[in-house]
Amino acid sequence: MATGTTMLNVNRRTFLRGGTSLLAFSGTVLSRPARAQSTGNPVRGGILVIAQDANPPSLDPHKSAAFATTNITEQIYGCLLRWDDSGTKVEPDLAASYEMVDDLTYRFTLRDGVKFHNGQTLTSADVKFTFDRIANPDTASPWKSLFAAIQSVETPDARSVIFHLSAPFSPLLNYLATVKYSAIVSQGDVTQRGDLISGGAGTGPFKFGSFVSNSVLKLSRNEDYYEPGLPYLDGLEFRIIPDEGSRVASLRSGSAALTWLNTPEVVDQLAKTRGFVTPKQQDNNAVLLMELDQRVPPFNDVRVRRAFSLAIDRQQIADIVWRGRAVLSAAIPPAQAPYAVPSAEVLALPYQTPDLTQAKALMAEAGHASGFDTVFAVSPQTSSDVAVAQIVQQQVARIGIRIKIEQKDWGSLVKDFQGTLSPISMADLAPAPDAESNLRIRFASASSVNPGKTKDAEIDALFTEGRATTDVAKRVAIYREMQHRIADQAYALFPAAIPLQFEIWSEKLHGYHTTPCAQRVLLRQAWLASGMRSRVP
Repeated sequence: MATGTTMLNVNRRTFLRGGTSLLAFSGTVLSRPARAQSTGNPVRGGILVIAQDANPPSLDPHKSAAFATTNITEQIYGCLLRWDDSGTKVEPDLAASYEMVDDLTYRFTLRDGVKFHNGQTLTSADVKFTFDRIANPDTASPWKSLFAAIQSVETPDARSVIFHLSAPFSPLLNYLATVKYSAIVSQGDVTQRGDLISGGAGTGPFKFGSFVSNSVLKLSRNEDYYEPGLPYLDGLEFRIIPDEGSRVASLRSGSAALTWLNTPEVVDQLAKTRGFVTPKQQDNNAVLLMELDQRVPPFNDVRVRRAFSLAIDRQQIADIVWRGRAVLSAAIPPAQAPYAVPSAEVLALPYQTPDLTQAKALMAEAGHASGFDTVFAVSPQTSSDVAVAQIVQQQVARIGIRIKIEQKDWGSLVKDFQGTLSPISMADLAPAPDAESNLRIRFASASSVNPGKTKDAEIDALFTEGRATTDVAKRVAIYREMQHRIADQAYALFPAAIPLQFEIWSEKLHGYHTTPCAQRVLLRQAWLASGMRSRVP
């Protein structure tokens, strides 16, 4: 697979069954996924040890936007749909079939006999409960705004689910295939536990075992998983190892078989070492977003935000921090073509090319000729983020903006970023399965995340327009226009786009490969060579 396909128009009365799908990933995959060795027949058994870089702040799929949560919960929960092995097309998962009745109505038929990990059978009531829970303000779900177009969920019988929309919603099927957004939970389990923060019962290939925060999280094989024979592994063990050097050591010693790394040089070195597998080229699918609190001075003034943007030299940041391995980006990462603004065109957007003279003039016009003091929150979880903050600190000092950098643990930084608790904060954003979700969560007025607290009627109108069409060319024009508006108003700054993580694994892990959105859902079909299994505790 050299490139993915773009979203296709879905005609009324189109039935989608088995492995067939007419809706596809809305971005282009720029590199062929690296695959684990798959010599011989799969071997059952063994615990796959994963060196996990961050502690999940919560295990509730509806309450946490943290990537460290998602790459755990995607093993525990399933969705109505899922992404195929290429990670580019939608196919049935908990739904055996589905139908677009008309522009405002989608009908799903659930698989018969699927069980949650607590032994309860999946029914349409659980699906309705799931989306009611996401929509409930008390849940405080970061995904609430994504599903605002769902007017109601009808359950005529135990296996039938009908979504009624208030307006056409082109990204719906993509969202329904992504555990991060629409994990189906058990009504009985949530009622019994009260929430799922400490773990819950899903329908996924692995079930929750135990979790010692900042230490280890264990999942075991779901013997009742609906796909016959899967998973092959007896379980997954996520060892929380924030230090990259220690993760590398665990991989080299064989005490772990899979990890993510942040330093390109380390990945290059391991890739040349016998016994490890990594993609030769990894997509720049994650954008670094620096939010500015637009509610209060000084960043409620567009002139100040524009001046800040003009003081930033994005190419310098990419060259120094990632030694040329990062690329320039607008709000959608370049890997998600055709919706992204190509890297070569980013500096042509408003206020993207460094201009200290214009920046100083805007500062003076806004009443800040002498500059001002502000705070920039960042997490050392990713060392490059701290380096970016330090370079930005030096760059904006040239126009009088004096930044104090506050380093926070990752969990605190996530709360800061989502709650806009600091004037400036920054995070690497995981790639999304649809162009809209890259932007809507971050810039829609109604978004429950919206890190800079942007309120822009023009952007909101573009979201409405984008949701109402499935025509690729029209959607591209809409999301390109939106990115131009974001740059013009300097609602957020995007220092660079980078691979979300550099993934690497032991060659004794078989049947696994990377996906465009950095999901690890294909671990359900992975297996370990007997030699590795004997070494994993």
